[in-house]
Amino acid sequence: MTLKEFFKSKIFIANAIAVFAIVILLVIFGMLFLRIYTDHGESVVIPDLKGRTSTEAAAILDRIDLRFEIQDSVYSLETAPGTVLDQFPKPGQKVKENRTVFITLCAVSQEMIPMPQLTDISYRQATNLIESAGLIAGKIEYEPSEFPDLVLEQKVNGRIVREGEMVPKGSVVDLVLGAEGDFTSSKVPTLFGNNLEEARLKIQESYLNLGTVNYDESFSSEEEKIKGQIWKQSPDPAEIFEVARGTSIDIWLTIDPTKLVAKPEAEEPDNSFF
Repeated sequence: MTLKEFFKSKIFIANAIAVFAIVILLVIFGMLFLRIYTDHGESVVIPDLKGRTSTEAAAILDRIDLRFEIQDSVYSLETAPGTVLDQFPKPGQKVKENRTVFITLCAVSQEMIPMPQLTDISYRQATNLIESAGLIAGKIEYEPSEFPDLVLEQKVNGRIVREGEMVPKGSVVDLVLGAEGDFTSSKVPTLFGNNLEEARLKIQESYLNLGTVNYDESFSSEEEKIKGQIWKQSPDPAEIFEVARGTSIDIWLTIDPTKLVAKPEAEEPDNSFF
């Protein structure tokens, strides 16, 4: 039998059809297996777990074939101890079944840390130490001293705190600085168009305090506040050029573009009081 006759024979044709059918079946089986294995096309919406206990979160996630893992524990005065403070993925996102949701719980007690030594150093050195220690630089006060801008005292909640004393992490530390004579004055910084963090830094660098923070009616959610820009401040540098160090500056923020029209640069008034 010639090769041409073999290819035309019933045996070859039957075997070829059988092989082709087997290949097709294997491809179909592989696709079905892959679909099942990867849960192709099947997803669930991540629920909002904030404010839930770990037991409640586990029950909620178990009903939709998800699991959770505690990623961190952070203390917050605004959230009940032992409840979910944050989560990833965020609520509303879609994920495959059997995936893990990482949660951050609110710690039952606040972490305590030793107060660093802040006295007898400059204000800038003290603020750097405060931030690196996990604390927050608060307001500044002035007292007469032959050592201007040197830290005389460090306070938490109005009470003098010594080096090494344990305080809650995240505490606000107020500083008492030395000043010569009738206390040094500072130029009022122009904050128009700055966000809250930029304003906070400028105010701190001017040896002034951040006063009240006001948000206008243009904000519709808490998330939008991070986009806010300052459109008004008091004292206004266009009206008051200098103030005594330690003075508080109140600010107003907005996301309304009509309030954020560029203002002319403030000029020092001829009749400056200082």
